[in-house]
Amino acid sequence: MSEHTRSSYEFGPFSLDAGKRLLLRNGEPVQLAPKVLETLLALIENRERVVTKDELLRQIWGDTIVEEGGLTRNISVLRKTLGEKPDEHQFIVTVPARGYQFVAQVRERHAIDESSGEPVTPEADVARRGHRAVRRWAIVGGLVALVVGAIAYAMRPVGLAEPGRPETTSAAVTPVNPAAYDAVMRARYLSVRTTDIDTQAAIALLEHAVALEPGFARAYADLAAAYVTRLTFVSPEETGELEQKAFTAAEKALSLDANLPEAYLARGDLLWTFTHRFAHERAAQEFRRALNLNPKSDQAHRRLARVYVHVGFFEEALRHASTALAINPSNTQALNSRAQALLWMGKDEEALAILMSIPGPVLPELVEANTAFALLRLGRTAEAWVQLRRALQKYPNDPSGALPGIEAMLLAESEPLRAQELLKSVAKRKPINPSHHAAYFAAAASARMGRAPEAVQWLREAAETGFPCYALFAQDANLDPIRKDPRFQAFLEDMQRQSAALRKAIFSEGK
Repeated sequence: MSEHTRSSYEFGPFSLDAGKRLLLRNGEPVQLAPKVLETLLALIENRERVVTKDELLRQIWGDTIVEEGGLTRNISVLRKTLGEKPDEHQFIVTVPARGYQFVAQVRERHAIDESSGEPVTPEADVARRGHRAVRRWAIVGGLVALVVGAIAYAMRPVGLAEPGRPETTSAAVTPVNPAAYDAVMRARYLSVRTTDIDTQAAIALLEHAVALEPGFARAYADLAAAYVTRLTFVSPEETGELEQKAFTAAEKALSLDANLPEAYLARGDLLWTFTHRFAHERAAQEFRRALNLNPKSDQAHRRLARVYVHVGFFEEALRHASTALAINPSNTQALNSRAQALLWMGKDEEALAILMSIPGPVLPELVEANTAFALLRLGRTAEAWVQLRRALQKYPNDPSGALPGIEAMLLAESEPLRAQELLKSVAKRKPINPSHHAAYFAAAASARMGRAPEAVQWLREAAETGFPCYALFAQDANLDPIRKDPRFQAFLEDMQRQSAALRKAIFSEGK
């Protein structure tokens, strides 16, 4: 017997018996067409994520050809049945051009335990849901515990003091609307997964939260950070409006709670963007301010690690990444920063082991590109090609240009003309936050072809758009073919001066 035939779901005044295909409101049956009820069940069973329209069409209608309007009508009927007003998103959130997510708090109950035949206790019910979430997240079997920890950490109560955190008069500890609280919890779960669809879903949830609870400072801060994450996926024309939204949300959070660490994290995120030319010093100041307010903030340590790894301060990056992971072992973005620091230091084997273990979609194109980069530097070219081809199949439209940049590196000696064509495509990539990595890969490819002027031009672009990584430029073997070129030597001297000045500015008030 399938699992859903043993389950029932309770949300608000409703109860859905999956086995009997019966929806109750306050114990009274609610009449729904079979396909409408199947739509509701599909959304509830996959409530941890956005369910795409294609998935719903396949699951509900199978191979029958149905226009998308049929699904839209089902969603409309459901909203009316659940009593959701046009401007509300208490139960179902629409993610434009993507799909839908069920966002109301759900209590799942099972009539029979599948393994023992015993009635399922509430504790066992929660455990089973956790196991299903783990299966969705765990990419490497040995990281199951890591992922469970991520979910548990993300779902900890908002605004409660953490161990070692000084008490504040933060407005975040004020009780909030339970539905708004639940929306923030769901958004925090999604925010770990830095992909377009998850970021859009997180934004929809957080916008819903602040609409329900206009005084919820933490919701505004998280919304500001989510808007910044979304910058990676939008067109240049949309950037200005999104940044304005991020700024407004962060300032609103601070107006509600001037001691909210997450608001300063959001402000730092906004400063550390393509538009603001990656203001490393100012962003680091905001992150340190958040850390002063909450020394146990793994997110503040993670963000400092990200800044430091990009400017070549690898030891500091490793220290903050390690601290973040000690506080929260499931901080996958800190894990990624640790891997990058080791990679740029030339510790390729250590970096590769971490890159291969990062669970979930955390900057997936860049992680794939860095993995291929590490394999190439280790002389494992055949494996690098396998890694790259697999990545190109999964992410054929990499907006950052990192994957084409790596492909150009792999082809530099054997097919230089093809490599140059790929570099032309890299030059046309979107001007988004991670695109400076593609500029560096393009520089390495040009250097491997002995094209010093082009390599230096790409290096300058990388440095000017957020990756002034002198420590990497000074030692990466990929740049060895142009090290005697006077243009490269002049560039490296300039970068050395800039690195020293930046180090003095960032650490003038102590680490």
